[in-house]
Amino acid sequence: MKSRTVRRLGFSLVLLAVLPWVPQILATRSDPLEPADALFVFPGNLPQRARCAARLHQEGLAPVVVFSGGRVASQLEALGMRIPDAELNARIALQAGVPAEAVIVLAEGTSTWEDAGVLARWLRLTKLRSVTIVTSPSHSLRALWTTRLALEPLGTRLQIASCGQPYAPEDLWWLEEEPLIRTTNETLKLALYLVRDLVPAWLGLRPPPGGNRDESTRPLSNS
Repeated sequence: MKSRTVRRLGFSLVLLAVLPWVPQILATRSDPLEPADALFVFPGNLPQRARCAARLHQEGLAPVVVFSGGRVASQLEALGMRIPDAELNARIALQAGVPAEAVIVLAEGTSTWEDAGVLARWLRLTKLRSVTIVTSPSHSLRALWTTRLALEPLGTRLQIASCGQPYAPEDLWWLEEEPLIRTTNETLKLALYLVRDLVPAWLGLRPPPGGNRDESTRPLSNS
């Protein structure tokens, strides 16, 4: 009984030591960005990602901004507004000053894996050679690993814009409901991706995102 209590105490201490640093582990370090052929915005975290992409476009880092995401938020669907994630982000970017001719909407994909496949298929069609993916700090590691898998066969130059700063230990973020839920969800999703998708793809046991023949030849929506 005593040894079990000691083990539990030790596990609790390790957890308390690691927990404050989880957002830093999930986030990737953003190097100084170089100009690219396109910005690609992952859906989610409205309106921050779209506004970040608008700022990067205005700074001259890419001539076009591409939005993916075919999921319709349940709140919008309940109101009879079937606006997919890609369209929502595009509207935010337009309001933030991105001209309509620079906006590309690919209303497909319901997960990071599928979104990376949408990007890969679009790049095959356009023959562009470089892209900057835009996302949030907590999502950046999973997005980078997944997109790198999708674009490696194409030889596309990839960089990531992680918009904002990850929660820091001194923020005591784990005492707040929203950051705790967001960080926990992303940690679980990363673990799921590693087991189900990333490791099998790295080992050659499954195709990369967008690597299936059916996916690579299916037409992309563009509006």
